[in-house]
Amino acid sequence: MSNTNVVSVDDVLAHLGIDYPDDTVITNINRAINTADAYLKGSIGNNYPTDDPRAKELALLLVADIYDNRELTTTVSTNTRKLVESMSLQLRLELRRGSHE
Repeated sequence: MSNTNVVSVDDVLAHLGIDYPDDTVITNINRAINTADAYLKGSIGNNYPTDDPRAKELALLLVADIYDNRELTTTVSTNTRKLVESMSLQLRLELRRGSHE
């Protein structure tokens, strides 16, 4: 487990399909990455497994949602919210189980 962010700006740019980002896009993505990291720490725990592909996917979903909906004009789909909640719960339970072994 690592204390660094689970995704990089390059990961997010690829996920969002942004080929030519400007300074504003990079600033918004960095803010979204930091927010997603804080969310995952609050949801899963400070030492959430940044090397777990589910954590990376969660971070990408969260960053995309934060980036795409930064103006609060749309809502994220119910399916995305369920997926985020389910993966967060699964990782939390696994971490809790690991701390008792």
